[in-house]
Order: sequence, then structure tokens, then C-alpha cells
Amino acid sequence: MSASKQSLPFIAPTPGKPAYQYRDDIPRVRSFSLGDFHDFDRCVFRFFVNHHLEKKYELAEGNVNQAIGSLLDLAIKKVHQTKAYDQPIEYLENLVKAAETEMRTDVLQRGRNSFYGAQIDFLTEETSQKAKEVFKKYYQGLIGKYQPLVLTPTTKKLRPFWKVVIKEEKPVQLWGGPDAIERGGDGIPEVVDYKYMEDLQKGVGNLDMDLMPKIYILLTAQELLEVGFAKARFVVRLWQDPGNNSYYEEFNLNNKQFLEDFFQEKIDKILRTTSLTFCDKDFCPACKSPHRQQWIAQLKLKGWITDSGEEEASEDLPF
Repeated sequence: MSASKQSLPFIAPTPGKPAYQYRDDIPRVRSFSLGDFHDFDRCVFRFFVNHHLEKKYELAEGNVNQAIGSLLDLAIKKVHQTKAYDQPIEYLENLVKAAETEMRTDVLQRGRNSFYGAQIDFLTEETSQKAKEVFKKYYQGLIGKYQPLVLTPTTKKLRPFWKVVIKEEKPVQLWGGPDAIERGGDGIPEVVDYKYMEDLQKGVGNLDMDLMPKIYILLTAQELLEVGFAKARFVVRLWQDPGNNSYYEEFNLNNKQFLEDFFQEKIDKILRTTSLTFCDKDFCPACKSPHRQQWIAQLKLKGWITDSGEEEASEDLPF
């Protein structure tokens, strides 16, 4: 059913409540992204180093596939921002080049603190060309029929980003956001995360269809309610499989309290954690770092942990 044939019920805004809310006074240790939850589940020590000591970008390890994915994700954002849905593929390919320029500029301005800092060494002409080829095939697979952007106060911004407070007393905050919010064929807004995978079969087998749908819907729920939607659908779109919308989950936005309770429970568990455990995987940049004992000492000094989970770190290690 087309969007023009279905009228979704309008939900009146709660008086005095903004479409989305966040607070700049909430410290980093009480603010969480999807990646933070993943880090905690995989390796508690890595989580504390990345999150509490703010070493995430310093320890980030980029690769070609990440660079291609970032180029594509920025390009689709530019398609939406410029409403270039009917433009020829030659025009759209230029948006990949614009995405490359944006990545390089961000790294130039912010250095290793840039989200793209670890990817910049892989941002070669070959990588850019590969991204253009994938973008072109995706466009051809859709026969040029993009789903338009759902306009909200945040999606109108050049760099959409959401922050949501989920607890008033001793507040904690979620932050991040999807690649786009697109209008589905039935009129329901689709909160979309685009994915590029070197090995598509292996990649879809590792998709997080538990935390990812929940956090992106919660981040966008209040704003979507404010602009008149009662339902939303989280969808993963695969760059190498255009038109495949089988990875999705639908949500009643009026039930977002369930999502708040879900993440509050996970956050409470994190905040109660004062003992370190280590994955000790060869690929873990925290566990295998020469600064391991130094970071343990810092965490203890700041009172974030009481049990290092191993032999005591030397107190005279340089910070």
C-alpha cells in the first residue's frame, strides 16, 4: 500500500516536552552508545578503557571495508539532504567523492579524535572507486527508486545525531543514531542502518538484531511521536543486496517505556561493575596493549574499579 493511501494516526505532543531531549551536563561515564554496550559484552576491560578513559579513537583499528562503508553511508545521507532521488547515476557518484572530502576534512580538523581517524590510511583512490561501484549497483538494483527522508528536527540537520535521557534521578544518557529515517512504502517511518560487508553471508549472520533495533528506535521514538507517527520500523539495508528488506523489526512508539527499562537495566549492570575481567583475545587492543597495567592503575585511582582482576598494577607507572 502506498504512503498516499494510508494515514497514520497523529499522536499529540506531551505538553511542555520537547521532541527529543538531552543534557550536556551528564558526564561521559553516564552516557552510552551502541558500541559501548557491545564493548562491555565482549570485554569488560576494553569497555572501561574505551569508555571511562576515553581511548576509543586512540585504539581504533581501521580497514578498507570500514572506509568503504563510511563513504557509502555519507553518500546516502547526501542523497537525502539534497533530495537527489531523480538524479542520474553520474551525478550520484559525485556524492561519494563529496563524502571522501568530508571524511578527510573531519580528520584534518579533529585528528585521531575523528570517527574516521582510523580509516584515513585506507581512504585510497582504489577504495573510493570501489565505493562508487557499489553505490552504482545499489542504485541500479533499486531502479533509482529511493525511499524519501522523513523530516524531523534532527534529520534536517547536516549531521543528524540523537541524545536521549532515560532517567531523571541520577540521569543516564543514550547517544548515536541511524543512517537515515526513510518513509516506507506503507507510510511507516523506517529507521535505517546501512551495512557494507566484505563477506555478505558471514556479515548478515553476525548482525545485531537485538540491541541495534532497540537503541535506534528509542533514540528516535520521541521525535517521531512529536511529528505524528505511532509506529516505526527498524530496517537494515545491505549495500550489496539492494531491495532486501528482510532484516527488520517493528515497534509501537507509545511503548517506548519498555525500551527505556531495557537499557536502564543494562546500564545499571555496567555502573555496578567494579571488577575487571579480560577477554585476552589476540585482537583485543586493550588486553594486549603495553599500557594495560597503566590503564588498570588509572581506573583504580579514579575509583571506577576496586578489583583489577589480576596482580596489582605498580603505583609508580606514568599516566
